[in-house]
Amino acid sequence: MKYDRSRLLILAIALSSLLPALVNSDVIYREISEDDTVVRVRGDAWHPEGYDIGTMIPAPYMKFANITIDGKGDDVDWTKADEVVVPLNFGSVKAAAVKAIYTDENVFIRVRWRDETENREHHPWVWDAELGEYAEGPQIEDSLILSFEAGCEWLPSFLAGYVYDFDAWRWLAARSDPLGQAVDSYGSVQSQFFPNLDFAEYSSRNQEKTWFMKFDPRDGASMLYADWEDINRMYFLQSSTDTVYVRRVPDGELNETRSVEFTRQLPAPGFTPTDETETHPQYLPLKLSDQAGEVSAKGNWENGYWTVEFRRARLTPARTMNDTVFNRLTQFAVHIYDQVERIDEASESDTLLLQFIPPEGMLVQD
Repeated sequence: MKYDRSRLLILAIALSSLLPALVNSDVIYREISEDDTVVRVRGDAWHPEGYDIGTMIPAPYMKFANITIDGKGDDVDWTKADEVVVPLNFGSVKAAAVKAIYTDENVFIRVRWRDETENREHHPWVWDAELGEYAEGPQIEDSLILSFEAGCEWLPSFLAGYVYDFDAWRWLAARSDPLGQAVDSYGSVQSQFFPNLDFAEYSSRNQEKTWFMKFDPRDGASMLYADWEDINRMYFLQSSTDTVYVRRVPDGELNETRSVEFTRQLPAPGFTPTDETETHPQYLPLKLSDQAGEVSAKGNWENGYWTVEFRRARLTPARTMNDTVFNRLTQFAVHIYDQVERIDEASESDTLLLQFIPPEGMLVQD
């Protein structure tokens, strides 16, 4: 069975009668049917769901962080942050080392991984001697996506079989790195196909056949207006399909018809080269602005390792759920693409938890 969000709000009100039986501990499971379960979580003003099974990435506080976003990752201030080695699943890259730092204004994240080759070309124009003209080459750039929770549901895998939204920072060695930026994207994973939208279809990796819907159990209206700290959350677990659809929108907007170009496609060269091994770029990176251009990022490959540094304001002007607000423990995941483009060929982490260590002398109540 399938529910849209409006029907789940109605269901939330109907389920409110169950609440007296669900208040004896912080997490209680109550079976509704063979496939569906209600879980209510109380006292969750700081931790997101699943925090007890994620890998902590501690981010120390600095009044000022002297970090240059150049991909070298050798600034002295980086030595003040612990480096956490994170195992990766599925793809050819098996591990990544992650660090994080934050200030009053910004959050900094550094990701480092082993890669034998530096790939900074993405389908460039290459000479085809048989055709006697330039054609699209097979080269694929190395790339990295950081996926953050962006609303009610979130999981670290794009192919987990759950319906959820995500805030993605997408660094591309050829198409964003030359301008020192990541493409700030809003992503959507669905369990149904939308023929009028640009979705890609993949097989689900989910074995549990469930997905999470979170809502405020008190009444429908309070879900829209209550502060995070005031919400006692309930989760509705529902069967999912065997196919998932993933869509990434570069401009970070919820409007499904709006998109922002982050490259310009260049025509194939119209001449015969003197050196048939030379390549020419097919994609020219475009400088992004507004919501699409809020993330600075730069990568550097040296001695068989990529290092990519990110910087973004903790609070963006949009103040929307699809632009992560960094003021509490935040779920995220690392996705590394080593000369591959398909989501099911990438390496991905399990849940990571960006933990903001309070400034010295400041107490944070859990």
